[in-house]
Amino acid sequence: MSELATPMGRPTGGPPDLPEMKRQQSLLFPSLFNQLVSRRDPGQRLTVLDIGPAHNETIWFFSALRCRLHFAGMYAEPLTLEGGGDRSREDLVSEFTRLLAVPEDTRFDLCLLWDYPNYLDDDTLMAFSDALSPYLHKGTVGHGFAVRTSNTKITNQWYGIDQPHLFTLRPPRVAQPEIHPHSQAILINLLTCFSIDRGMLLPDGRLEVAMKSTLG
Repeated sequence: MSELATPMGRPTGGPPDLPEMKRQQSLLFPSLFNQLVSRRDPGQRLTVLDIGPAHNETIWFFSALRCRLHFAGMYAEPLTLEGGGDRSREDLVSEFTRLLAVPEDTRFDLCLLWDYPNYLDDDTLMAFSDALSPYLHKGTVGHGFAVRTSNTKITNQWYGIDQPHLFTLRPPRVAQPEIHPHSQAILINLLTCFSIDRGMLLPDGRLEVAMKSTLG
């Protein structure tokens, strides 16, 4: 887990050089991000959760805003790689809370979940939702990926943000975990802290989804 605050204005030195980095076009994030930024007061801090590791391009992307970024690095955690097993819901919620390591008074405006929910089985995903819920507010929005059908292949990769319409893709530094692909209909029944506002089908069978908090 890592957390950093970015001041208003781009840092000196220019954006990171990513000539060989694979990229994926986003159909929904530009409007989601613009909506989020436009409704906030100019001096108000944006608080963002990225469920993956910190990448230079993501930090650069948000550096034009007064922003606090919280990188959870959940992909490499044993709970992700090995699953929840026969642990109780209460125990799983407690473990996710510990792993997220979010300051108690934090309320996220944006949650970047990427494809992380697809690495959690039903019970574990519900526990993750329970652990995340206290850190949301009624205006929180989220972004992630679901699947069209349960046999859709999920390739283990780590995401960053190059531009609003372009995500970067990195090969992971951990083994491919077991996957539990969740369709849009199933996802909204398990990740109960969010509802799906919009979904767009991608050529590989995944669904890009824009979400909003169910709180309030």
